[in-house]
Amino acid sequence: MTKLTDFGTLRLGLLTITLFIIILSAFADGNTYMHDWRIVPSVLAPSIMMMLVFALPLEMTMTSVFMANAEPAEKQRLKSILKLEAIAYFLLIACWTPFFITVLK
Repeated sequence: MTKLTDFGTLRLGLLTITLFIIILSAFADGNTYMHDWRIVPSVLAPSIMMMLVFALPLEMTMTSVFMANAEPAEKQRLKSILKLEAIAYFLLIACWTPFFITVLK
């Protein structure tokens, strides 16, 4: 069983930001708001989402590279990290797809 402390601080930060951006996708309706709290899901969150679309696969690639020469116990830990990152990545894309379809119509 992998504990949260096994992930490392930077990975946990990346996954926390990803989860926060996934949650904000529920409030993004395709309109741009510039004056109140709605600027976060309408402007900031889509920008951060696009950064995460490139950062998460890079992190997944680096995890795979580290997994190549790791001991069996470390390999198992990195495998579970890779699974969670892949789930977060596909959830991120799935949750934001309706927003981008609306914006690009």
